[in-house]
Amino acid sequence: MPIHIKRPPINKRLLILSLTHFLNDLHAAFLPAFMPLIVSRLGISYAQAGILRSLSGVLHIIVQPMAGYFSDIFSRPYAIIVGPIMSALGAGLLPTAPSYGMALLIVGLWGFGSAVYHPLGYGSVGYVGDPVNLGLFIAIFSIGGILGATLSPLYAIFLMESFGAGLLLPLAALVPVLAGALLVIRFIPTLKAEGPSESPSPMGFLRSFRSTFKSIFPLWLLCLCRDTSFEGVRFFLPLLIASRGGSIVQIGTVLFWISAIGTISPVIGGRLADRFGARRIIMASMTLAPFFLVPAALMRGFPSILFYMTGNALLEAILPVTNAAAQGIAPQARSTAASIVTGLSFGLAGLLLAPIGAMADIFGLTPVLVFTGMLPFFPLPVFWTMWKQEKRQS
Repeated sequence: MPIHIKRPPINKRLLILSLTHFLNDLHAAFLPAFMPLIVSRLGISYAQAGILRSLSGVLHIIVQPMAGYFSDIFSRPYAIIVGPIMSALGAGLLPTAPSYGMALLIVGLWGFGSAVYHPLGYGSVGYVGDPVNLGLFIAIFSIGGILGATLSPLYAIFLMESFGAGLLLPLAALVPVLAGALLVIRFIPTLKAEGPSESPSPMGFLRSFRSTFKSIFPLWLLCLCRDTSFEGVRFFLPLLIASRGGSIVQIGTVLFWISAIGTISPVIGGRLADRFGARRIIMASMTLAPFFLVPAALMRGFPSILFYMTGNALLEAILPVTNAAAQGIAPQARSTAASIVTGLSFGLAGLLLAPIGAMADIFGLTPVLVFTGMLPFFPLPVFWTMWKQEKRQS
């Protein structure tokens, strides 16, 4: 039985969804921004610091596919309401962690909230807008998250300097996400009609996940390398700046500028994909990005920031392209498809930061940043081969 989708003529709901994405990802860079402080305060190694980020990755790997499965079955936007609240609370508590064990628990809360939010967040875009313009609508939704992540380090510094590392900080962080939750409750009580009368079950989840993952595997592999490169830069660069005597204000400022241009690149990427084809734009972005990220790791000062900005923009330009392509391949499992090319790839990328952190303990931070800058090259042969096979079969 097909799902009947109701679309309002004025897409107020898309704007509200984009706002919730902004509010959720506004806390995305709290861990990288506060990591030098946590490392210094708790006296932990780079490998232990990587484990903190990897814990969030494990949660994304486990939680996002299941959250996507449930979101495809039910119509209520509970995850869009609860996810940002948990993310904000966890992010606000990060600098207050008195021990490494408590830091792990707080990161778990932070990561769980984000993992719950994203599958339904991305999947819901397909229900509130015309599928013909899905790429553009996902780009708009993505910009909300990217803008939030871009402002996140500055927001973290603002809260830290305004409220200190105490309980007032998480309380202040909760205020905007609670306002966003009220908007969702008021204007988006449901996203879609209920799906078929299917009761959630482990076998149903496994069937849905296996079928969807098989169909979009090349995209997932590419997204994994993209996300590992992006997260590696965002995680290890602050530690490098701190090791050279940089302050938390300098770290937050650098992270802001590196991410700034990424707030507009998804729209550019989406438009170019509409004109030249998604696969060409994906190939071009992943091929060009290392030519900026690797030199950036070897430079200092403004040239390094400029190169990081460009490389980051190339990677973020294809966020809506890969997501729209995945949902186009699996239109009846939009949230599950979104969870695979966002959550599963993002989560595994975070998990990989622990062994990469161990590499940093052995070889240093600069070689690790060079390595992460080269990662976009790695999936291209597989992606190119499968693309050619698909063209021959069509």
